Amino acid sequence: MSSQVADKSFVTTFVVLISALALLATVLFMVGALVGVVGSVAPDDGSRKQVAVIERIKPVARVAFAVPKPAGAELRLSGQDVYNKVCMACHATGAAGAPKVGAKDQWEPRFAQGLDTLVKNAVNGIRGMPAKGGNPSLTEANIKDSVVYMLGETGIKTDAASAPAATVPVEVAPAAAPAPSN
Repeated sequence: MSSQVADKSFVTTFVVLISALALLATVLFMVGALVGVVGSVAPDDGSRKQVAVIERIKPVARVAFAVPKPAGAELRLSGQDVYNKVCMACHATGAAGAPKVGAKDQWEPRFAQGLDTLVKNAVNGIRGMPAKGGNPSLTEANIKDSVVYMLGETGIKTDAASAPAATVPVEVAPAAAPAPSN
């Protein structure tokens, strides 16, 4: 029996020793691989610090200069386009006391003041309505077309809706003939 105990003790010791050597070999292999990776990393030249500093001190905003539009290059939209893009937000729902399109009883007292007054109020803003409906790029002609469109949709006829802006022909006087010389 003593030989069986001795044999069992030898086998247990041998397995533990081999396992410890295998573990040691694995650890040494990983350390060697890590040393190889660390050795291939380029030394820090300070560029990351420079990028971090530039990022910290960069301006909050930038100034951009736009090329001005040529004179006479107005934003030309139809009254319906202006209504759909700007006016509809309030005039479809009656928000902030805006007269609803289609509500004749709300538009008639305003139209009684005249189309020019309606357009002036829309351009300059009145009560809860911001100037030009909140879109400063619109022209007075855009606003007038939109007001005429809303009035037409409500059932109020305006002269501006039926007649486009009339052009007045300008007569050019003929150039005076030079006086005959004697």
